Amino acid sequence: MTEFKWWHERSDGLGITTSVEVKLLHSEQSPYQLIEIYDHQSFGRLLVLDGYIQASQADEFIYHEMAVHVPLLGRERKDASVLIIGGGEGGILRESLKHDFVTSVTMVEIDQRVIDLASEYLAVNGDYNDPRVTLIIDNAANFVSQALKDGKHYDLIVLDLTEPVGPSSCLFTEKFLTEVVSLVSETGVILDSDSIYLSLSGGDFLQEVSGEGDNLVTVMRRTKLLPHIDVYHTNIPLYPGADFGFFLYSRDGVSLRNPIKRFEGKHYNSEVHQASFALPNWQK
Repeated sequence: MTEFKWWHERSDGLGITTSVEVKLLHSEQSPYQLIEIYDHQSFGRLLVLDGYIQASQADEFIYHEMAVHVPLLGRERKDASVLIIGGGEGGILRESLKHDFVTSVTMVEIDQRVIDLASEYLAVNGDYNDPRVTLIIDNAANFVSQALKDGKHYDLIVLDLTEPVGPSSCLFTEKFLTEVVSLVSETGVILDSDSIYLSLSGGDFLQEVSGEGDNLVTVMRRTKLLPHIDVYHTNIPLYPGADFGFFLYSRDGVSLRNPIKRFEGKHYNSEVHQASFALPNWQK
């Protein structure tokens, strides 16, 4: 029987790592990435992809609720369409389906095995059989190119990506972002996110040190493909630095800081929604 042993998250250029005492439940190399499932006595099951923790049963709801309810409830929406790029553990899907005004959710995930194993071991996913859901197993770049040709538009696009070291690495480019921007409706928004940590040089992003120096915030600020960027944040215990930023890219720049109606999650509420936009000076 496998015993609990200390495991260290991949750190790359960060120079600091999360260490947890866990028991390995499952490990396999899919065609795209190394998928591992660990069990922790306090945090429950952990999903790890290519050495990075993606979600734990104990705190996954914080990320998933804040990623979905802030952009969906920040302005009046009817018949809203959601596009999830990535999101294999299914939490973004789960939270999107909680709103009746969301009429369609399209989820594009490259790796069917992530979906299967996360559903089996973590069981935090939404209902893939909901009639509003379209699940597509494909490279996101292929899907986005075809969606452009088909004239598709979405009110919320969630970029729920891993760090840029595995199958997501090809998505951290100006070319991909240019195409994704063309899929956003006139009143829509793209949501991107990354771990933020404090160093002597100021605020840094995990995606920049784990990849090749760019994250999507950097690309969007440089290109101004969408002219308006707003930022909010929350704390997620098992992510590096625990401080996690969300980045909203839009055409019209309408503020999403004040929810249009109340909604109660395990973490999310109207007060948390508003407070999350208050940034410390070093993050500004």
